[in-house]
Amino acid sequence: MMKKLLVVSAAIAATATPAAAQTLTYELEAEVAVKCGVYKFDGPSVPVNFADLSTTPSDTFITESAGSATYRCNAPGGFTRTISSANGGVMIRTGSSGGAGNSIPFEMSHGGGSGLGTGGFVPLTSNVISNLGGSTAFLNGQTGGVNFRVAGVAAAPGGNEAPGTTVFAGDYTDIVTISVVAN
Repeated sequence: MMKKLLVVSAAIAATATPAAAQTLTYELEAEVAVKCGVYKFDGPSVPVNFADLSTTPSDTFITESAGSATYRCNAPGGFTRTISSANGGVMIRTGSSGGAGNSIPFEMSHGGGSGLGTGGFVPLTSNVISNLGGSTAFLNGQTGGVNFRVAGVAAAPGGNEAPGTTVFAGDYTDIVTISVVAN
């Protein structure tokens, strides 16, 4: 009888003891794509018109504002910004291949914090490349003003005070591009 009581006691004890604890794990994950670029509220192309330079002396600069550019980038390694000129820092007379009498040099300045600034006006005879590290400034958006300047083309008066220019008449153009690539 004692043996039966012991077996029954053991069976009751086994059912009264809680089983080993069970756990449930939730593995959460998400993905955030890289968003990195330079933006202007009125679109990706901004006209900058210096108008007629023929009456401005060649030792006088005309400065035109191109507004501002905002950089946003969520890449932890930041981004590389390249500022380039299609014609190597000169506006070329339409219908010509540039050169003497057919090109007008210009300069660009870019303001802004976090390394955006160019430190004043710079010629775009070669690409201006900046490696900018990842920061909350770029995560939130960093803005800087953009300006261009060009010297007038009015030449010193010739014989009998005849007016003239240092370049041929015509329309002069160039395309400046700011590109941003995530690091």
